[in-house]
Amino acid sequence: MKKLILALLLAVGVSTAASANMIVVGGNKAIFNEQITFNVVVNDSNALIDGKNQYAKDYYTAKSQQEYDAFVQGLNRAHESFITYYNEKRGSLKSQIVKDAACAYTLKINVTSMNVGNGGGVAFAIYRKCGGAVVNGTMALVDNASGEIVCQLVFSDIKGLLCPKFVGRAISVYRYLADALIQTVQ
Repeated sequence: MKKLILALLLAVGVSTAASANMIVVGGNKAIFNEQITFNVVVNDSNALIDGKNQYAKDYYTAKSQQEYDAFVQGLNRAHESFITYYNEKRGSLKSQIVKDAACAYTLKINVTSMNVGNGGGVAFAIYRKCGGAVVNGTMALVDNASGEIVCQLVFSDIKGLLCPKFVGRAISVYRYLADALIQTVQ
């Protein structure tokens, strides 16, 4: 019986963990429940790399320009995953992401810091997120006509699953970011 109660408490804690890492700090989240379309612009290619105290461009170009290009390509693939995941898993939310800069709204995602994770967790993983990437930052849904921020959110410690390649870790963390957004605005 004790194990069952512990398992239930753990399940409740895990299901609320993603939304607890994102909060609305301004505006009204109800806009996501309206029949709107919005574009997504992500600023993350020069985030502060956690634990290295360097910005991504400096950190990766010190290794080589190819390393930085691969980092940016991995992030671009992750942005696509964010869009796909939001549109497929939004449930009852009426809003939808489209790739069109002429939309009425733009969701601006600013990743201020990122832990890029590591592939070593694959061999020594204690749990499925061991070695996964982590992102911190802000989101703002902006009305393109007026420039007004309609809804502003802050996210912290959004962690993805482990993967030996960075692109896999990036895709996972952006899917968890989309999931946190969905849970927060519902």
